[in-house]
Amino acid sequence: MRTQAAYIRLALADALIELMRERPYAEIGVSDVCERSGVGRTTFYRHCDCKGGMDCLLIFKLTEGWRSYELLHRDSLAANFGCTLLRYVYDNGELVSLMYENGLTEALRRAFDAMLSAAEIPDGEGGYLASFCSWGYFGIVCRWIERGFAETPEEVCRHVGSALGGCAVKPAYVPGADGINSD
Repeated sequence: MRTQAAYIRLALADALIELMRERPYAEIGVSDVCERSGVGRTTFYRHCDCKGGMDCLLIFKLTEGWRSYELLHRDSLAANFGCTLLRYVYDNGELVSLMYENGLTEALRRAFDAMLSAAEIPDGEGGYLASFCSWGYFGIVCRWIERGFAETPEEVCRHVGSALGGCAVKPAYVPGADGINSD
């Protein structure tokens, strides 16, 4: 169940996305987002603890959407996490592309970090693997955006699997329904 704060942040994010369809991110101010969303500036600052930009709204939009997507796609996540994640990105291609085209690559990378580490990042070897996967998926998605999402998620998975010597693109774990990793 979403909280009122989540609904407000999503309304702000949706307003920002609408504005990004019309003009570059760098030309959009807090006042523009507040006016478009119907949310006052005080409420904006209460619910948006952004330091240095409104990119946190876009990160929230992607990660909140991923949480909902995870719940609806448990079986496909368990069968092939990598392709399911790429399907989510594909389904949200407009937002991902808008972020990339507006130079918000660090925000996009942080969103991937958050989506891939739904649970606590493990120490040692597992932590390195989690970072490797996060940056790897980020690189794959950047390349995919540059190619205009020319391939389906399944085709991208096949390309990556082939490049890795025929390995299936799966993580070591899939986040459990309660947010705890399950093997």
